[in-house]
Amino acid sequence: MSTWTEKYRPKSLKEVVGNPTAVADLEKWADAWERGVPDRRAVILAGPPGTGKTSAALALAADRGWAVVEMNASDKRNAEAVKNVALRGAVTQTFSDRGEFLSTAKGGRKLIVLDEADNLLGREDTGGIGAIVDAVRRTGQPIVLIVNDYYGLTRRSSSVKTLCRTIRFQPVHPSSMKGVLRQIAKSEGVHVPDEVVDYIAEHSAGDLRSAINDLELVARGEMEVGSKAVDAIGTRDRESSVYAALEEIFRSGDARRARDSTTNLDESPEDLIVWIDENLPSDYRRPDDLERGFRALARADEYLGRTRRRQQYGLWRYAYDMMTAGVAVARQGRYGGGRYNFPQWLVKQSRARGRRQVRTSLASKLARHLHTSRSIALLDILPAFKHLFTSDREFEFATTLTLNLDEKEAAFLLDEKEDSHAVRHLMERVAKVRGRGEPAAGGILDAGDEAPTDD
Repeated sequence: MSTWTEKYRPKSLKEVVGNPTAVADLEKWADAWERGVPDRRAVILAGPPGTGKTSAALALAADRGWAVVEMNASDKRNAEAVKNVALRGAVTQTFSDRGEFLSTAKGGRKLIVLDEADNLLGREDTGGIGAIVDAVRRTGQPIVLIVNDYYGLTRRSSSVKTLCRTIRFQPVHPSSMKGVLRQIAKSEGVHVPDEVVDYIAEHSAGDLRSAINDLELVARGEMEVGSKAVDAIGTRDRESSVYAALEEIFRSGDARRARDSTTNLDESPEDLIVWIDENLPSDYRRPDDLERGFRALARADEYLGRTRRRQQYGLWRYAYDMMTAGVAVARQGRYGGGRYNFPQWLVKQSRARGRRQVRTSLASKLARHLHTSRSIALLDILPAFKHLFTSDREFEFATTLTLNLDEKEAAFLLDEKEDSHAVRHLMERVAKVRGRGEPAAGGILDAGDEAPTDD
């Protein structure tokens, strides 16, 4: 028995509600594929959960008569899986669901859908982002990457952003949801009072899938739903988006709304203040608004400093008040109305942490093979090793094979991005040798018994 979200999933793009601009952009991209192979061979559908991204992709395939190759990144999250499913599907001919051969030369298409592509972030995903980039570069078929966290995907690779067209899905407005919920209730033969429909829509935080699940919770198997049915739903704690919080802080002009926007926000005050600092200059147009905004932000920073020094975390609430309500009431003129940017300081910190982790991993591998401590490998050996690695191609290849280096470690040693040509070429050479079962080249780094790695 299918859930109502699956049962009433849109069969056509005309049935997708709440994001007409995104749907129109998706159709334009599909039109370009009907004329040949476009410059942007893949599209990123980005937006919060439950806004219709996956439904739009599948509805597009249904409208165009395209076969679908679907892969969920959270289930199979490594380079080999992406290559076997996404890349193979992207560069080969295809068969329809009924077994008919579809020649790309005659316009036959299949849609490669990689859902939850932003989940390719952990250690188990080694090579996954590079495999996606490779698939996009080589594909002869349209590819859709579906993400909730756009920045989480694009921070790993600048190529993803430049190779793909990005289409953003916004939270579905409650008024649009109410029509969908009433139509589902009618189709199921259930009478649902308007106040119940209104409550579900208003408390869904723009997540239509969640709203349909709530409706099914109170209405499945019933002929009539009472007004007290909403008690079964409760006040659900849905994690707020930092972008929604910024919207309230900068543009509501209301101190209470600005303060309340952070109630369920999964951001520490130290991180939230960086977000506000990054975007305040682009949203407050008047110099006097900007001055007042930064004065409030500076006061918030003082409270955060006292919290760290005194370990009195009760001061956090004063910091929150100044960076939310204080900044909100500082604006008297018009706001900028632009798109919010991810804080560059957090990007640099994340990169620095990543580089430290890769450097420590390399030192551990060198220590094991050279029978020394990790601290000696890190301080005395790694700098010279890195110089040799970048200046001698055979040394680069042999040590990558011998030490079993991954893409992150090779990219660190070469001072390149993980998806760069140099790193991809090196890893492909190593993969070919491993595939043939050839032994690692000896004499450069002879492996022996593992040495202690304590410092």
